[in-house]
Amino acid sequence: MKRLLYFDWLRILAAVAVVVIHVSAGVVTDRSQNYTSPWMAGNFYESLSRWAVPMFVMISGALMLSSRREIPTAEFLKKRMGKIVIPLLIWSVIYYANEVRKGAYSFSMSDFVERLATGDIMYHLWFLYMIAGLYLITPLLKVLVRNAKRTDIEYFLILWLIASVIMHWMTYMVGYRIEIELLFVSHYVGYYMLGYYLFTYDLRPAVRKLIYAGGLAGWLITFFMTYRGSVSSDDPLEYFWYDEHSPNVFLITIALFVLFKYTAVGRTPLPWVGKVISEASFGIYLIHVLVMQTLHEKFDFVWFNLHPAIGIPYKTVLVVAISTILVYIIKKVPVLRGMIP
Repeated sequence: MKRLLYFDWLRILAAVAVVVIHVSAGVVTDRSQNYTSPWMAGNFYESLSRWAVPMFVMISGALMLSSRREIPTAEFLKKRMGKIVIPLLIWSVIYYANEVRKGAYSFSMSDFVERLATGDIMYHLWFLYMIAGLYLITPLLKVLVRNAKRTDIEYFLILWLIASVIMHWMTYMVGYRIEIELLFVSHYVGYYMLGYYLFTYDLRPAVRKLIYAGGLAGWLITFFMTYRGSVSSDDPLEYFWYDEHSPNVFLITIALFVLFKYTAVGRTPLPWVGKVISEASFGIYLIHVLVMQTLHEKFDFVWFNLHPAIGIPYKTVLVVAISTILVYIIKKVPVLRGMIP
């Protein structure tokens, strides 16, 4: 498949956005900020970035499901699962060892195995478990899309919106949901299929304009409703409006995908640093938490406190830069290459 510039741009932005989310997390969950300007700055950056993981899933869905190569299921799973399972094991060991070193975990094999099995070693590694599940069902989804008409895919996506977005919103708003069995079209499989749909089929200009308006509305809703909900909550942060399956984050995600597919911004040639970051995006996701923890613990002379309006961008650039360099080095060393596919 021809390399698509807009996918590269979206990978770069999604990798940066993931780092922004984790840098901002300490600000928006700090009750001592009392929803003053530091908290509002954190909320601003979080609201701009919550689409990151759904975008990674959409890109994967577009590439995996659109491929017309006939690959036996066993061969496909061997190739794809190896790129997830091996890094998951390696990075789980690294993060677990670091937590043991800090005294956060008490080492035992049974503890490690239990945490590995339940995805409880480090908070961001959940993505690998989720994407592994999507890869496992990809051969079945390819049978579906190979034989489906556009309206069939749209029906699938409507069911997903009901099961995972509307029902999620309904539970939050009224405290219950309509119980109907739609597990086949729930959670991230919808973003996976949505990536394929938007990549494969064209949208009319009028539809695109509605999507752009929805994306802007989604960001405003994320920012203001998170503030409103947090102020009136017993917890320092009302998380619902940050959730990847909230209606507002869905609107932002689809708007960005469409924007980069159809406008000149997604066809702009990448600068050399952009190419490096795009190729390192998965590695940045894997390593950036370790970089953040190390800077906070060992290098506080560069991890100093600034007002979040300035501090969050500064720390994000620092973490992305260091993570990109480390990923580049790791990929150049044959014995370490398997850490980052």
